[in-house]
Amino acid sequence: MLDNAVYFVTFIVSAFWIIEVLKKSQFEKAFKPNSIWHIRSFYIIVSLIGAHLLASMVERIFNLF
Repeated sequence: MLDNAVYFVTFIVSAFWIIEVLKKSQFEKAFKPNSIWHIRSFYIIVSLIGAHLLASMVERIFNLF
């Protein structure tokens, strides 16, 4: 039960953190102008994948103790 809470909290926090990092990294220049939908979907997909990886890593570390 506590493992799921650790995973969920880490997932949410890291997803928002990754989105903020991507916003500040100027990836918009790699896309065509005015393609907001493509940029936002790219940010969401990358942030969800990265958040899952970070959350599973934190959960495994949490299970060690």
